[in-house]
Amino acid sequence: MAGIGGRGGGLTGLVAVAVTLTAFAHPAPVAGAADPTLVLPGTTLTALTADLDGDGQGEIVRVVREPGAGLHAVNVWTHDGAGWSEVGSAPLALVTDDDGAITEFDNAAVALLLWRDAGRDRVLALSAALIPNDPISGTCCLTVSEVRTTPGGGVELSSLQRIGGGAQSYQAVDVDGDGTQELVLHESRIGPGPGDEEATVTVMRWSGMTFEPILEMTDRRLLFGFFFAESDGVTGDDLLFGPSADGMIHRLAWTDGELRPSQAHIGTGERWEGWIAGVADGGIVISLGEELRVLRWRRGEEPVVVGRLRTLTFPGISVIGDGADALIATQDGFGFERGRLPTLTLHDLRLERLGEVGVSPGTEGIWQMLNGVSSGGYGTLQRNIFPYSGPIPGAMVGGRAAFVSNGMLVQPGGPGGYESRPIASLIGVQPIGVAGPDDAWVVLGDGFGAPIGSAYLSFGETYGAGRLTVTPLEHLLLPDDEVESASVKLVDAVELVGDDGEARLMADGEGFEVVVSAPRGSAVIVANGPNGSDLEEREIADGPVTMAIQPGTGRRDDTDIDFEAFVLVLTPDGRSLTRQWTGTFVREPPEIRVSAATDTMALSATLEGRASPGSQVTAGGQAIDVGDDGRFFASIDAPIWPSQVLVTARDLLGNEATERVEVLGVFDYRGLPWAAILILATLVVGGVLYVRAPKRRMVASTADEDGRLEEIELGTIDLVEPRGR
Repeated sequence: MAGIGGRGGGLTGLVAVAVTLTAFAHPAPVAGAADPTLVLPGTTLTALTADLDGDGQGEIVRVVREPGAGLHAVNVWTHDGAGWSEVGSAPLALVTDDDGAITEFDNAAVALLLWRDAGRDRVLALSAALIPNDPISGTCCLTVSEVRTTPGGGVELSSLQRIGGGAQSYQAVDVDGDGTQELVLHESRIGPGPGDEEATVTVMRWSGMTFEPILEMTDRRLLFGFFFAESDGVTGDDLLFGPSADGMIHRLAWTDGELRPSQAHIGTGERWEGWIAGVADGGIVISLGEELRVLRWRRGEEPVVVGRLRTLTFPGISVIGDGADALIATQDGFGFERGRLPTLTLHDLRLERLGEVGVSPGTEGIWQMLNGVSSGGYGTLQRNIFPYSGPIPGAMVGGRAAFVSNGMLVQPGGPGGYESRPIASLIGVQPIGVAGPDDAWVVLGDGFGAPIGSAYLSFGETYGAGRLTVTPLEHLLLPDDEVESASVKLVDAVELVGDDGEARLMADGEGFEVVVSAPRGSAVIVANGPNGSDLEEREIADGPVTMAIQPGTGRRDDTDIDFEAFVLVLTPDGRSLTRQWTGTFVREPPEIRVSAATDTMALSATLEGRASPGSQVTAGGQAIDVGDDGRFFASIDAPIWPSQVLVTARDLLGNEATERVEVLGVFDYRGLPWAAILILATLVVGGVLYVRAPKRRMVASTADEDGRLEEIELGTIDLVEPRGR
């Protein structure tokens, strides 16, 4: 089931992000055991997956631009059981115009289309010449070739037919349900004035040798909302168009051996702005701007509305699955408001609400950054950095359809239920299809491609880098935070996390550097400046890259500068790492304020003060504990005479500030009057002298038997009364 988006389906026009078409020279493919991802060499214009050789496993088919030339080639890769290898290439060098003249290929456009013939995969290479001086780059002279693998293991192109016409899109659709798809060409033309638009639909059936037209219809009501799927209860894909300006939807359905048109009025009201968003279990999902409807339109009956949802604001709408348990997902707006993240709301086929799915941790940072982009805060980006939203074509996870939204895998979970879980963020890439043994590999492209079963002509430029990557499906299903694919290291800057959990960066006044390590071929995007307006992008080759983030010009050299900055790393396998900061380029020394108080009757003093948060404080060489708010208290040794202590605050970048404080121990007498100070000093000195002066002893002398004198302590002599008294 696939279709062509109608009016209002594009994100690109909503966001002020200029996408520049660029190309990179890619390295030769390497797939090691540690890194299963493979980047195919060269610049890819378009690609798909198909079982070309009928061995039951899909190959990768792509159109590549040869470097240094205006030539192109169809290139095929296969998995031989041990790894991916190139089967070969076939040149696409020339096409013919209406007069049969040769036209150089660099003046032409190409596409690849998967076509199923009796259940077998066949790949058509479509090429068309550009009409000279056409204001809308119209084409003519469509030439159809088939891509084949040869018995010898090569690739060849076999010309089928030249159709002509100027269609912009092509679909392979089985309108009659016989297992062989028809070729549907849809061409829209814009006239010189309002109401002059018109569209032509051509349906061609395979005769066994060529495609033969079975219907051609030109009507401006076929301009918008083209979708194809079984919608009337009868086998075969129907072609659906609308709603048109008069509130009609149109259907081309296979009836009695031919395509027959029918129409029905659905009552769009006064406002006409709608498209067919999808079909599931026969229910046609139609967006009408602020309203969503699901209706069933059985053959020969009038449409019946089975679900209605109002008060939407420019919703993004997706249909997940195609059975009775299919989901209808709406994303109200696109999350470009500051602090707002997009949310996917899930409904059943009667539009009964089932629940909500947010964004994965891997995409939360990118959406916060995109909020800044939409408000003009980050200037012009040079590539697509939107998280992918859509199916993984051909992939079945646990036997169910796989849909990705903002890094979340969303699947039907049975009647009235769903399941969701984080996977790779898939920023800047989109799944093209599955390939290899057991469809175990996913092919990712840098934003090009079309819904499965559809093709759009490429005019030699690519939307993104033109890179094609192959990664295992089970690797893709791992969340970003479970795969160590990239890292960012700061030089001359530190992160400070406040009490509220918010991180703020403190950076050297002359700027700082980010050193990014990531797989080869990863893109590194850095935005810096006072408001993040300066952008730089580099690609990782053989090792880490170092990128500078510097303050803007025109500021005083001695003042701090606030800034916003981010680093976005996009790996080839669809993973991302986002680091976003607000911070300050520090050009001023840290603040330091300190006071001292004497500790009574102790030879110490207490310091109290505040320093810039995050600073390291020392007093007289002694480290002091500092609180998260910068406040500190400390007791240091202090003599009884005034002395000075040097208190230093050093921030995490090495900047210092100092303050001298006077301390005094025992008792702070400095505020007393001079007389009191002299008395106090006398008492102190006297006390000291008293404590330190020697004590005298009273002694008496007596003579021993030898006539020598002997000292007798008077305290030991008993006092007696004199005789005669």
